[in-house]
Amino acid sequence: MPNDPVLARQTEAMAFFIVGIALTALAVYLRVRVFIGKQPGGVDTWYYLASAQALRRQKRLPISLPQYLLHDQYESYPAGFPIFLAILPEAWLSRYFWLLSPLIDACHLLLLYFLSFRLTDSVLAAGTAGLIYAVTPQLISETRNLNGRAFASLLQTLAMLALLRSVIPSVGPTRALTGGDNSLAPMIAALILIALLYNTHTSTTIAFLVSAATLTVVTSDWRFVVLAALGLPLAIVISGGYYLRVVNNHIHALRFWMRNVRFTRAHQVHDSPIFGSRAAARGGGLYRSGWRAWAALGARVLGENPFILAMLVTPIPNNIWAFNMYWWAVGILAWSMLTTFGGPLRILGPGFHYMKASVFPTAYTLAVAVNIREGGLQPVDVMLFLSFLGSFAALAYFYRVMDRRQTEQTASTPPDLVEASEYLRQQPGRHVLVLPTMYADFVTYHSGKGVVWGGHSGDLRRLEEFFPVVRKPLSYFFERYAVDYLLLDLAYTTLATLKLESATEPLNQFGSIALYQVRTASGVGAPGQTASALAQHG
Repeated sequence: MPNDPVLARQTEAMAFFIVGIALTALAVYLRVRVFIGKQPGGVDTWYYLASAQALRRQKRLPISLPQYLLHDQYESYPAGFPIFLAILPEAWLSRYFWLLSPLIDACHLLLLYFLSFRLTDSVLAAGTAGLIYAVTPQLISETRNLNGRAFASLLQTLAMLALLRSVIPSVGPTRALTGGDNSLAPMIAALILIALLYNTHTSTTIAFLVSAATLTVVTSDWRFVVLAALGLPLAIVISGGYYLRVVNNHIHALRFWMRNVRFTRAHQVHDSPIFGSRAAARGGGLYRSGWRAWAALGARVLGENPFILAMLVTPIPNNIWAFNMYWWAVGILAWSMLTTFGGPLRILGPGFHYMKASVFPTAYTLAVAVNIREGGLQPVDVMLFLSFLGSFAALAYFYRVMDRRQTEQTASTPPDLVEASEYLRQQPGRHVLVLPTMYADFVTYHSGKGVVWGGHSGDLRRLEEFFPVVRKPLSYFFERYAVDYLLLDLAYTTLATLKLESATEPLNQFGSIALYQVRTASGVGAPGQTASALAQHG
């Protein structure tokens, strides 16, 4: 029967199921594409795996990671994500760590897909929202690395949805679970999730606070900012006071970037006042001066999330859920622009890192705008189409860059680095200096050697001598940290550039990865005896 309502619902249910599976498969594929045919890696991966190992063994907070020579004795980084990792089976994590961030992000997509269908009763709207989330370039680029961003972004979404549920009465299936119009249960859930978010990831927490403040201004409902503020003392309580260390760590980081923001993403050697061939005082990183640099930065922002274009022409929805989602997204997107182009606010990190927290509400808002449009082609339809084209172009560029990158690999682990780390593990020395430093985490995790690296925890003045640009001769670090070995990626820098020919002895080379032994004052000495400065460091 052509108008059979039962058949219609069954057909819709089948379409919902098939579209959901297809979107999930697409999202996971796009996120693991960079690993195909390569050994997965990442920049922060090994720090988080080491933190999870330390939590299992030390069974306390704060943990100690003495292999990071530029850290304090005890760590003060947000512990939420390392605790989550420590709960997972260690054997599974060590083998499938590269799959964790894509899977978390796929769960986030499914939450968006189910909620969109629940609120709109439209497979088209749910599918549009899910497709936007699946192909947003920033989400795909960030899940190539094991870090707390995907996990924190999911927490942020859950916290905001619980908060919205506490101010928007339910009329559906959740009514029985939450006591009808009673907002207490979702409010308590939101408060707990906010406290967990504080303990998990800083920039995502800031994004949440910005969106809560935006919603308070737009709706005049103070519950958004009150609960966001109450999350701070609860975060301290549930962490047993550990979060106070995290707050102090944030203060150290802010001071560090106040002094060094012009060197964000600079080349550690080429932009160095010691070795650099460029005008180091201008900075050579992300925030270079000149209109071309600004244009490149604008292109970078749009490349990370082309759906900003569609949001610019999307009318403010009348539907209460879509209305709140719209302002949730707009608040974070505006903050992203301010921290990218706003001068002093850049000390809070590259603005496009905040945009991840806006993708969920952006996708829902755009899906609703497409679903409820009237008449013919609307501006939002055109801009959404252009945004999809922009996303596919940005993804093609991203994969091309990842496939052709010769040094500073941010997704995969170079086979030469694997061989060099295994060789280094068999050597008797204790400490190694690694350039580029993004390989230092891998080297210490797999070689068991301490590294002249840090940045996650503690007073960063020691780090500032070495990063974001080298400010002292490397012989200073050899002496102060009792360095036995120097590991260089010759595609990144060379011994001649570092002026270290007389201070090192070639030990071995694996492709572009060169390993040198550091000379003592009397020649090439026994590893571990290059200086008496180890005692000074301790």
